[in-house]
Amino acid sequence: MKKGTLNLIIITGIFSILLLFIVQFFWAKNLIKIENQHFNYKVKTGLLNAGYKLKLIHHSKIDKIHLVKQLNNNSYVVEVQDIVNPTTIDSLLQIEFLAQELYYPYKIAIYDCFTDSVIYSHSGSSNENYVSAEDYGVNWDINSYNFGVIFPELNPLKKHLNIGVASGIVIFGIIGFFIYVIITIMRQKKIDEMKTDFINNMTHELKTPISTISLSSNVINNKDIIDQPERLQHYAKIINQENERLKTQVERVLQLALFEEKNFGLNFQTVSISDLLKKVLIPYELLLEDKKGSYTIEGDTLFAEVDEHHFCNAISNLIDNAIKYCQEGGPNIKIRIKNLEKTFSIEVVDNGIGMEKEEIKNIFKKFYRAPTGNIHNVKGFGIGLSYVDQIVKMHSGSIRVSSKKNKGTTFELIVPKKQN
Repeated sequence: MKKGTLNLIIITGIFSILLLFIVQFFWAKNLIKIENQHFNYKVKTGLLNAGYKLKLIHHSKIDKIHLVKQLNNNSYVVEVQDIVNPTTIDSLLQIEFLAQELYYPYKIAIYDCFTDSVIYSHSGSSNENYVSAEDYGVNWDINSYNFGVIFPELNPLKKHLNIGVASGIVIFGIIGFFIYVIITIMRQKKIDEMKTDFINNMTHELKTPISTISLSSNVINNKDIIDQPERLQHYAKIINQENERLKTQVERVLQLALFEEKNFGLNFQTVSISDLLKKVLIPYELLLEDKKGSYTIEGDTLFAEVDEHHFCNAISNLIDNAIKYCQEGGPNIKIRIKNLEKTFSIEVVDNGIGMEKEEIKNIFKKFYRAPTGNIHNVKGFGIGLSYVDQIVKMHSGSIRVSSKKNKGTTFELIVPKKQN
């Protein structure tokens, strides 16, 4: 996927989510407004009916239109022109609010304009309390007898809470899915780039030995070279080296095929670990000699159950990397065998360019290739260490890695001596 296409998907997704948030915000805002209007209408209707009944009881001459006034969002007053009992008002309000389907808890307040005090009680309670009008927290601003109703827990959206929660879950689900899709696309894009790099490297790695073998074969086919045994031996040696190199590269490609299958089995056999390591190092002796390098094998002689073919390939990958990423002066590889109680370990220590901590976290990922600094001739497929990790895990083992930049790297393979 092209970078422009990915950016377009991200921008479109973000814009769509923002648009969804905006729609939800205005929907909630409009719903609150409608609910408040509906609530106010019900409350005023109930208070108007209750106030009109009190008007008839007290024979007051107050115009019905001016009976009810709203002081703030949750406070209402009704002018009655005479002091009334809270219990009487509560009985009337319960009847009227029930008719309007209002079930919110409320407080009743009766204002005495001559004493500037308030008698109040909670709905359904006969306990009456007296406080000054100022302490009650409502600016009555009316010079007559009034009773008021205050709704302390007014929340018009409470009955729509389930819809709000469901809507929030859907939105966050969409956001989560969008993030997951973007991460998946970016990860796939990275894998595609690594696969492209793998194909380019594979082409180069396979063409180079084939070309070298072809040239050396043409020289050997020359009749005159029979009289030059040293030159003949030199080109025969080149063909042998390039053949081993080609064999190794083909083995790497086969390892990739095994990765794709993920269902291959291992054939465990009891072998001498020291003999196995010596066998692994034979193809690298000439290469180390050409690079003026060296290797040593130290440690105990022991036998363990391993799949000889795959275990050899795993060790071979470590040796190959130690040679590839060596510094000037030639690779110096130390292999140590440790005989533990139920397990054994193999340490492969090199004097290479080393790695940073961030690189170590990624080296076992398929197709990942660590930066090589100033070494520009390092080629590879990026599957070697991933293969090593899988094979060691299939042996019920583990890998430890320690490295210092420009100092070298140590790989330690810890594997059980016997497989279950």
